[in-house]
Amino acid sequence: MPHLFLISDEFAELKSNQPEFMKELVSTARIGRSLGIHLILATQKPSGVVDDQIWSNSRFKLALKVADRGDSMEMLHTPDAAEITQAGRAYLQVGNNEVYELFQSAWSGADYQPEKDDQGIEDHTIYSINDLGQYEILNDDLSGLDQAENIKEVPTELDAIVENIQALTKEMGISDLPQPWLPPLSNQIAVTDLRKEGSVDLWSKAPSYKAVLGFMDIPSQQAQEVAYHDFEDDGHLSIFAGPSMGKSTALQTVTMDLARHNSPEFLNLYLFDFGTNGLLPLRRLPHVADFFTIDDDEKIAKFIARIKVEMSDRKKALSRYNVATAKLYRQVSGETMPQILIVIDSYEGLREAQTPTNLEACFQNISRDGSSLGISLVISAGRTAALRSSLMANLKERIALKLTDDSESRTLVGRHQHIMEDIPGRGLIKRDDIEVLQVALSTEGTETFDIINNIQNESDAMNSKWTGPRPKAIPIVPEELTFDDFMATDSVQADLSANRLPLGLEMVDVESYSLALNRFKHMLYMSDSDESLEAVGSHIIKVLLNVPNYHTMIIDSLGEYESYQGQVRTYVGSDMIEDMADQLIYELQQRESQSEIAEWFIMIPDFESFVAKSNMKLEQVQALLDNGPRYGLHLILGSSYNYVGTKIDAVPKYVRTTTQYVLAGMRLMDQTFLEKVYNSKEIRPNKDEAYIHDRKTYQKLKLTID
Repeated sequence: MPHLFLISDEFAELKSNQPEFMKELVSTARIGRSLGIHLILATQKPSGVVDDQIWSNSRFKLALKVADRGDSMEMLHTPDAAEITQAGRAYLQVGNNEVYELFQSAWSGADYQPEKDDQGIEDHTIYSINDLGQYEILNDDLSGLDQAENIKEVPTELDAIVENIQALTKEMGISDLPQPWLPPLSNQIAVTDLRKEGSVDLWSKAPSYKAVLGFMDIPSQQAQEVAYHDFEDDGHLSIFAGPSMGKSTALQTVTMDLARHNSPEFLNLYLFDFGTNGLLPLRRLPHVADFFTIDDDEKIAKFIARIKVEMSDRKKALSRYNVATAKLYRQVSGETMPQILIVIDSYEGLREAQTPTNLEACFQNISRDGSSLGISLVISAGRTAALRSSLMANLKERIALKLTDDSESRTLVGRHQHIMEDIPGRGLIKRDDIEVLQVALSTEGTETFDIINNIQNESDAMNSKWTGPRPKAIPIVPEELTFDDFMATDSVQADLSANRLPLGLEMVDVESYSLALNRFKHMLYMSDSDESLEAVGSHIIKVLLNVPNYHTMIIDSLGEYESYQGQVRTYVGSDMIEDMADQLIYELQQRESQSEIAEWFIMIPDFESFVAKSNMKLEQVQALLDNGPRYGLHLILGSSYNYVGTKIDAVPKYVRTTTQYVLAGMRLMDQTFLEKVYNSKEIRPNKDEAYIHDRKTYQKLKLTID
């Protein structure tokens, strides 16, 4: 068993800076000698510094020149050391003056020149000593070193001794001694260096929600190991750091590591970037359902609604199997329940936003119930005050990187004596004790540009590889919906194939809103604006022309739809209106005796003008509205609200009380015959928006515009 020497220079500083270490040192002084452990302590002033236990167990004492008699008495119990005048001269005392000698200590800092005597090298420099006791050179430097191109540095004797000992140990094959400490953590560690899977197809393996955080130093166990966070067992994760200290990098690392180990079938991502686009490189991942910024009010509102439904559905699924967590549900049911990871960068951006949203309350609910449902939060923030205490209490795992105020780290992980290093990604994490952590980089690369480029390249590769279903994005209504885009929508085509009439896109789901044609009778569209009325009418006629197995007739009393004359089955111009009401009644009567009848849409864009020019009677309107649908005649009437909504004449009054559907291109608060919920803040719909009302319920639709 080799002897172990513990050597401390400036012992007073050690005692001052590491007081907890002194207990172990005192114990070593007391029992260490029997174990082959020896102390060599050096200090300038022993009084009040060296512990009594150390004094009593220190047999050998060396005293060089000390400051005063008191220090010499403390050390040797004699004043001799205070009277020393020569450098390196010292007293050696063994035990109780068993040996007490004055000696000259050796100097190892001299230049090592083993051939100096053989070469006859002598120093012929002549000095004079001035009044201040300083050396002044009197003769010229004749060595020629000032003109030499290469000057070889001469090692000291100590350097030479160390070098020769190293060479000897290598020659004899002596292995290095195990050190009591491990090498310092690297400033940059790629997660691919911590994961050793190589190029293995990780998606083919069982899903794993255990993400690499970085590399952790554990001095108490003389160990360094990879730090993980298991979202199934460890709950939510929060990361706190000052500007440019690595919080966005940590989010990238966690997200990319999970994406590598789980296909989009088992992992869905929602990215909330309230900072400086730190999450933008992750947007290309096939796992990403959607990407949000603080200005996406509509998208955020729809996310809140979606996640609320998702949490409700998952609670019901867990209750069916009488399990408490998504992890148990996956094991018991054998069904796929993807882990939903909600990644939020710079949470303080949400708190500081001017636009009020319910997103904070949503995150609070997720922090409370989401973990057991397989919905996890990963939050980064620049300060602890950015998160409400109720939210903070639900974040089980916290990582404290370098913060603007170092004292905040104690709030996050607990009391500690660590110094917060000013290194990006370097911080503290709570395990059994509080340990130092270096957050890993998401990919290889030393510069930010290289890392971002590698993330995007890897995301593109995953995109190309994955051919299965992907998480649905939050649907957003386009600012302008062209008719071609509307008709190209899958849900619109599905409705047309299913014998339904697509009227527009729902504002929430952005899917087709349609009416079942086998139950469709008639419809009124109206507005208090001529521009909106014309826009709604143009949209409707285009839709009608694309409905299969139906014919379309336009009765154009004002001649505004002549451009459709060659597209509709029948066009009735303004010069043919006079007897048109009678002809419609005649057609209805003829159909009553026919066994096979064709389905017709009869569109009258300006119903007020048509009634006036055709002198239409109430009985005729009643017959067409009550009996027409039974015989394949479906009226679609367009009118200003001023006529159909306010006139007390029999015809408009019957129409507004009888029509099956009403498409209103106006505020519902501005009309009186349809039921509505009072909303004093209702915004006037644009000309490509309208409310569809079925006499019981209503919702807002997006219409086409060209």
